[in-house]
Amino acid sequence: MLAAGTTTVTVTEIQKHWTYPWQIRPFSRRVLDQAPPQVLIVPSKFPPPAAIYTSGDKRLGLALSALQIVVNAWNFHLHTRVIQNGPLPPGAYDFIASLPAGNAAALQQEIERRFGVVVRRETLVTNVLALTVTNPNAPGLKRAENRRSEVRLEPGGVTVVNLPLADFLTDYLEFNCEQPVLDQTGLPGNFDCIDFKLDEATHQKGQRPDLARLNQALTTQLGLELVPTNLPVEFLVIGKAGD
Repeated sequence: MLAAGTTTVTVTEIQKHWTYPWQIRPFSRRVLDQAPPQVLIVPSKFPPPAAIYTSGDKRLGLALSALQIVVNAWNFHLHTRVIQNGPLPPGAYDFIASLPAGNAAALQQEIERRFGVVVRRETLVTNVLALTVTNPNAPGLKRAENRRSEVRLEPGGVTVVNLPLADFLTDYLEFNCEQPVLDQTGLPGNFDCIDFKLDEATHQKGQRPDLARLNQALTTQLGLELVPTNLPVEFLVIGKAGD
């Protein structure tokens, strides 16, 4: 029994120090293209910043938290819509999913096995901020004239070229408001939203933005407004396996 226990500890210690061929920086897409079929999540070998790389259906991540891997596997980029009822382990991880196809589903299965959780999508009626129109002819809300789509995040603002509102502004506002923001403008097509600036008070670390000041900036620059209401929102719910 003592020998068996010692062997288990030794194998675990070896795994902690083992480096896989795909755990390398700087990254090259050939790493994913040439990697044998596998799905693995292992302790990270790298300091921040975290990074995720893709090649077709394949994906690889370095120095990510467990939560970051979860939202990537479920293609759920808004952390404000994650309900974490089950514990996720601390620390940073590297992962690879390089199967010929079905990598998202395979990574989801590995996450639940590796971290001992169950993850599901669930639609709940909750408090949201609805993005609405107050002035459709506002100077800052322009129809797209550029072919290339681009988003540039800057301290206290964002510059957007040739994207739908829901693809940039709602996500940007949701990140800053720490509350779900839904596009209720009914404005179709792509827009160029140039140099939208938020009030400096909305960027004080650890504080939620002042909705009145945020709406003043939205109305003045883009002819838009955030209205508190209740609407159905899809959440990603993380629970403990067996519950």
